[in-house]
Amino acid sequence: IVWFEEPVPMMEEAANLVREADIFLIIGTSLVVYPAAGLVNYVPPFVPKFVVDKKIPLLPGIPNITTIEKAATEGMKEVLPLLKEFLSK
Repeated sequence: IVWFEEPVPMMEEAANLVREADIFLIIGTSLVVYPAAGLVNYVPPFVPKFVVDKKIPLLPGIPNITTIEKAATEGMKEVLPLLKEFLSK
């Protein structure tokens, strides 16, 4: 978890971990505060990515992404079945 305007501790390590992700969730952020917002760019193209936020920015060039433009508490209700489906494969 990285809060607004907070630096990402060990950014390089975070990027390396993201490269190994099976699923990538982005919840409750506008994806405009860097460097944390840039972590999505390190996720491999084949990895499913889910973004849940009230206002999702354009995300050009990011493959395999599902966006749910709702508050986190409501949007996660939609993400949960998608995650269950992915994990059952």
